[in-house]
Amino acid sequence: MKKLSLELGASCPVAILPDADIELAAQAVALGGYANAGQVCISVQRVLADRSIVGDFLDALVPKVEAIRAGDPNSADIGTLISEREACRVETALRESTGHNGGAPAHRGERDGAVVTPAVVADVSPDAPLSQDELFGPAVAVTSVSGIDAAVQACQQHELRPGRRRVYRQRRERGALRARGVDAGNVHINWTPLWRADLMPYGGLKGSGVGKEGPRAAVQEMTEVKTIVHARRRVTTP
Repeated sequence: MKKLSLELGASCPVAILPDADIELAAQAVALGGYANAGQVCISVQRVLADRSIVGDFLDALVPKVEAIRAGDPNSADIGTLISEREACRVETALRESTGHNGGAPAHRGERDGAVVTPAVVADVSPDAPLSQDELFGPAVAVTSVSGIDAAVQACQQHELRPGRRRVYRQRRERGALRARGVDAGNVHINWTPLWRADLMPYGGLKGSGVGKEGPRAAVQEMTEVKTIVHARRRVTTP
């Protein structure tokens, strides 16, 4: 069989817990959800925020998203989508997410040609297409959950197993314990999903990909290990 590595779809989640630094979490989502107009395989697409802090999180996130300028990259923060056709697809997905699926636009994205301004959609159902399907555009869906177990369950029910998941909480040791039980290729605690280093194995699970990237990991993926045993002549003693 030929070895292969596949980078497939993802709908990367962020879990924000009651003891999180809300300002830090909002800053990281504003960076990780809209860089390159959301056209990144590990872009933040959905936020699973505890019910007790979801309002505070939106209050912190929306002004940061409103400040992101979309348009000519010479003068704006983010540029166009790859084509006007893709921009129309994203526009349709956002419009449908605020219709029969129950989402509420906390900050509405608008399309002008191939440019889509950043959007935040609140109260998105975990089963809605905006949660389930890879958007690959400048928008983040926010869903309120009751605690970390509900957040992890919402992640695990997803058909795509994202390459990375984020957990925002101040007590890192507790976050590390939770990370061990999360079914994902990578888990970040307390920062943006866009960070990666070449020494790290990088890749998703199940519907999000096959194999690992990164120089060392990629070489290992494509290497067939051979075991050679050289038996010495047995020496007997009188």
